[in-house]
Amino acid sequence: MNKKFHGAMPALITPFDERGEVDVGKLRAFVQWLQPRVQGFYVCGSYGSQPLMREDQCRLVAETVMKECQGKSTTVIVHVGHPSTDITIERARHAASIGAHGAASLTPYYYLHGPQLINDHFKALIDAVGRDIPVYLYNNPKYTNYCVTGEQVGELAAYGLRGLKDSSTSIQLFYNCIAAVKDPDFVFLVGSQTMLYPCLSAGGQGCVSGMSNLFPGLVNAIFDAAAAGDNKRAVALQQEANELRHLTGTGIPVAFYHAAIKYRWGIDIGLPRRPLKPLDAQAEARVRATLDRFRHLT
Repeated sequence: MNKKFHGAMPALITPFDERGEVDVGKLRAFVQWLQPRVQGFYVCGSYGSQPLMREDQCRLVAETVMKECQGKSTTVIVHVGHPSTDITIERARHAASIGAHGAASLTPYYYLHGPQLINDHFKALIDAVGRDIPVYLYNNPKYTNYCVTGEQVGELAAYGLRGLKDSSTSIQLFYNCIAAVKDPDFVFLVGSQTMLYPCLSAGGQGCVSGMSNLFPGLVNAIFDAAAAGDNKRAVALQQEANELRHLTGTGIPVAFYHAAIKYRWGIDIGLPRRPLKPLDAQAEARVRATLDRFRHLT
């Protein structure tokens, strides 16, 4: 049975050193700081810079996080997506071998694919590893040029897909997917805290977000308010999260989080990996000014 979700699950930032290698010491320290504040980790995803990493680096990050979470109740989902089905399967097998609680895959990207090919990819993945580790579909059409439908997710759920991480930012699609899936243990995760409360209200269970690296307490508070039926507080917290997300910048603001986490919490999570670069002095000053407005958040 899939693990259940409630609370912040960071799309974990990966620290690198000046050579572009994974800074294991800083990664361990960051996970140790976050672990009591969050419900789980989503590793080697977009915020974790997986598209920029070698295969050995991806494995090192996943293994390091799993070792830090050993013996704890923390859920670890490893993103294994790749344009190649065979490489995706190899990555998922590794995730299963280290005891990860889920393997998530983007729809195959770069080449343009139709629904049948996408279905074939996930069915092959489920056939290969589905008995060893729950397989999740990661829907992120902005970066893959493909968006699943509710009907497609329902079909794959009937085949053995165990969860969905949806970063489409379409609440209608989220509703459609929930309506199409009949498995009561299927896990629905929203891929951005900007839609967390509406998605929880629709039946979603969890949230994988960049914001949970910086302000896990804010994300947890939205969950708690929703669970308590406190609509007024949940809406107010959701608006605050949206305002802060708007200020982080467009796209996937990896460099912002490297600067912000160090300034707000004094935790050095190293450098982004090229071609990403650290913020310049002017941009860092804007980050500090932004965070000073949110001193009350944890």
